Amino acid sequence: MERRKYLGRAWGGNYFKSFTSKTIRVKDADIPGYASFITIDEVTRPYIVGENTCIADNGYSALTFLPDGDNWCVEAIYDNHGKVVEWYFDITRKNSVDEDGNPYLDDLYLDAALLPDGRVLVFDEDEIKYARDNGMISLREYDLAYHVLERLKEKKILDVAYMEALFSKLRRLIERSLEKNGNI
Repeated sequence: MERRKYLGRAWGGNYFKSFTSKTIRVKDADIPGYASFITIDEVTRPYIVGENTCIADNGYSALTFLPDGDNWCVEAIYDNHGKVVEWYFDITRKNSVDEDGNPYLDDLYLDAALLPDGRVLVFDEDEIKYARDNGMISLREYDLAYHVLERLKEKKILDVAYMEALFSKLRRLIERSLEKNGNI
């Protein structure tokens, strides 16, 4: 079962009534890839996860970075005051672009969240085990997912200071693109 996700598209299922998005190519030598910025105009109801963390509501936004040649994608969720709620990582089989030029990721089930206080939460271990046990992914892909997660920790990518610097740079790139090509 392929779990393909496209940048610039709503991920909240039935939660989003209206949103706008902008996706750009990031040509910066330090961080080549794609970035997508979504502004959530209106939701059917707030999207609450965990013990009471809202990740989508009216006025929230999300900035996603899909790096070239790697097996992860990260999304910063911002509340309606522009404050980071979390950085959410998808571990991926691959990051690529389809024949129409739309950037996407093939999700490998395993996810992690970095909270502003520095805590790292790992999600969907039951899903990746189920996918492995039922032939939805190979043992090699299962091992790859955990290897990527460990590499993100070792390289200090799953780190608040790194994420703040990365997303500050990405926001500037998106803002320049919006100024040049018009607002979302």
